[in-house]
Amino acid sequence: MTVLHPFRRAAAVLAACAVLALGVVALVASQSQPARAASVGEFTLTPGSGSLSDPQPFSGSLRIPGACPDATIEDVNWNSVLTVFVVKADGTEARVQRGITNQAPYTAASSTVSLAAADNPGMGFDSLSSVITADGTYELRVRCVDNFSWDPAPEDIVPGDPYWSQKITVTGGDWVVGEGAKATSTELVAAPPVVEPGKEVTLTATTSPADAVGDVKFVEGDTTLGEASVADGKAEFKTTALAVGDHNIVARFTPTDATKFVSSESASFRVTVQPARYEIQDASGTRLADNPELERGQAVKLIVRRCQPSTSFALSMDRNDAGFPSATSDANGTVTWTGLTVPDDAVEGTSGWTLSPGCDAGGSEGTVTTVAFKVPAPPSGSPSATPTDEPTDDPTDDPTDEPTATSTDDTGGTTDGGGTTGGDSTTSGGGSGSGGSSGGGGLASTGSQIALFSGVGAVVLTAAGIAFVRYGRRNGLLTFGEPRS
Repeated sequence: MTVLHPFRRAAAVLAACAVLALGVVALVASQSQPARAASVGEFTLTPGSGSLSDPQPFSGSLRIPGACPDATIEDVNWNSVLTVFVVKADGTEARVQRGITNQAPYTAASSTVSLAAADNPGMGFDSLSSVITADGTYELRVRCVDNFSWDPAPEDIVPGDPYWSQKITVTGGDWVVGEGAKATSTELVAAPPVVEPGKEVTLTATTSPADAVGDVKFVEGDTTLGEASVADGKAEFKTTALAVGDHNIVARFTPTDATKFVSSESASFRVTVQPARYEIQDASGTRLADNPELERGQAVKLIVRRCQPSTSFALSMDRNDAGFPSATSDANGTVTWTGLTVPDDAVEGTSGWTLSPGCDAGGSEGTVTTVAFKVPAPPSGSPSATPTDEPTDDPTDDPTDEPTATSTDDTGGTTDGGGTTGGDSTTSGGGSGSGGSSGGGGLASTGSQIALFSGVGAVVLTAAGIAFVRYGRRNGLLTFGEPRS
């Protein structure tokens, strides 16, 4: 048996005592009851609204979802009288209705109690206006009090001290049950804010707080463009039906439950629908993609919009000297060139039609000076688009009599049909070019031999070691201590 050192034995006893003391403290704390406990549920008040100035604040009924403490000390008990308190803005409680005794004792799992004066002999009350002086949300508390003290002081101890709570919201001189509707805000954005006719625009409304539940209507004037439900604080609607022009759109949030949230409306957001600033069309009038690829000799139509009205514009082409006709913009600032032909000698790569003067729309749209396009590479066999003055068949400027094959003094190569092949170490493959790889084969063979000899040596040394140990133990040269327990 293991015996503890005296010092360790004393320490163990002290530790056990400490654990026991902590257990006693925890037990006492768990059995203790504060003078004022937390709410044990929510009571129901009927009717759910009234006036602060009513002499009797609550005259219908209330229901408590629990029992009062079933405790009696001599002739004092805490299960036969209820009192209603209001928690004021400073956190203190004020009694507003005391001496409620209908349906006592309150020892059942729930009780529905009449608040009529005739059903509660001796009941007293004060109007809510005596304790509530400002709009806001206030807490009501129903407490079990002893049958002699209907208005206990906060420091008085009530067994268990259960109370049930409810909220009322005061607006002006009236109150309603509940925390009241929360204010909301709604913001609207559109992407993109400027869109071409028939293109999709996404309207996104963001409501705050994010837990507000309801629907958003996207409205322009008296016209509803669409509607979407709010999810995680956002509602989204997509449309391609906006006509050309400016559209001032608002988002209107309508809550599902008006007692929880207030409706709200966003500021207007302007969406502008207008044709592209410029475009290139093919001979059939089909609009081409931005920066299209145009073949040499291809006929196209160029349209540039929102320029200076009634202005003449000259047209030229980048990296080409061909001449093109000028055109004059109409009263709306649209200038059109029809029958433009890409020159046959157009240089491959990025190019563009250049306007002079530039098309200035003013405002944020800026000035259009060039409408870009690309010219593909010429067909194979056609003359280069970038000719050079250098003849292609001129002799080299630096002739040499040296042979192109680089000779070497390495004699390790082999000959095949009189041609030296072993000198080029970069040549791979078999045949006469194997001289360079044969050296690598010799190195691999040497490595294999070294590995073989090393392995044999390791085996020999291991066997010799084992034999030596056995011989030493058999003849008493080596001894080992007893194994530790």
